[in-house]
Amino acid sequence: MKKEKRALVLGGGGARGAYEIGVWKALIEEKIEFDIVTGTSVGAINAAAIAQGDYPLAEKLWSTLETEMVLDAEVQEEEKELKESKLIKGMSQEEVLSYLKDIVLRKGIGTESLHGLLRSIIREEKVRESSVLYGLVTVRLANLKKSKSMEALKLFVDEIEEGKLHDFIMASASLYPAMKAYEIDGNMYVDGGYADPIPIEMAMERGATKVIAVDLKMDNPLIKTDTDKLSEYIHIRSEWDLGNLLIFDKENSKRLLDLGYWETKKALGKYYGNYFTFKKEDFTEKDALLADAAAHAFSLDPRILYDKKSFKDTFDKTLRECRNKKPSLENTRCLVILKTAEAIKAMKKETQEAFMEHEGILLKQEQDAVKYLVAHMMEDGKDG
Repeated sequence: MKKEKRALVLGGGGARGAYEIGVWKALIEEKIEFDIVTGTSVGAINAAAIAQGDYPLAEKLWSTLETEMVLDAEVQEEEKELKESKLIKGMSQEEVLSYLKDIVLRKGIGTESLHGLLRSIIREEKVRESSVLYGLVTVRLANLKKSKSMEALKLFVDEIEEGKLHDFIMASASLYPAMKAYEIDGNMYVDGGYADPIPIEMAMERGATKVIAVDLKMDNPLIKTDTDKLSEYIHIRSEWDLGNLLIFDKENSKRLLDLGYWETKKALGKYYGNYFTFKKEDFTEKDALLADAAAHAFSLDPRILYDKKSFKDTFDKTLRECRNKKPSLENTRCLVILKTAEAIKAMKKETQEAFMEHEGILLKQEQDAVKYLVAHMMEDGKDG
């Protein structure tokens, strides 16, 4: 009987990559080991760090990483000010990509900073000697000037020429056209996300029967992988907005690392929760679902493990703050839910149930938040 192999597969997603390091932290704690690690783009960078087995270095890197450490575009002073301002942090992904494309057309974004960073953290000999087989995805352009044809390359470390590992990691992470295509031996390469944003299939081709896949929301609808052949498949994808893929910000990276950690714990069945994390010994699955909706509606912190007491204390405090605030666009949602819950609580029990189940009142998540809030008020014997 063949030995089962487990693979960790890391998707592409630029500045969202800290999430994957949070996943790794949780897997280390749960003593889950793997035989294969594959990655695309930033996933290829993180996968190399994982193959060489240095978690503290990876966490330190993502806790300090800023955009200027990765992208080295030469921009005019006013453009530099815009790039570093709050304005670009508020832009949508499409707007930032458009802005950076404009720089590329006039000046070009180089990747020497990223290349230097890679050489300082990734040791090729460690990756080659690792008991965990490492693989990456990139795309080779036939001729950047004369042709648009692309060739997907799915390469394991034993298929990459010695001394070229950093180059191929760079090739996998070259998000063209925002970043320049990367040249290796006269050939031009671009981001592996164009071929396979979450390289599960290549891990399966090397014998993986169990897969943990991390999805940073860089979907390619043309790529479909038959995961039914696997004896175990865990797909980790956050419900939260992970931020802009081109803006590296250490504060957001710390947030993502925490989210990756807790959401992996939930994916492994250790805790309940969708957006938030709840101890199983303190919540039923149904109660956790309602508490999750209420926590989301009232903007609680998703980076905390909640037991019954800590959740009640936090929620009570937030509820008081919501009630005391003047109505505004920012707190409209919490006020609507609060006022709806208060109105339903004042009704007779049979009427309460009818209103809370009526699908036309609120969206499903808000409806669940109201259910939690009504129960919470009744449990306290008061409305605040």
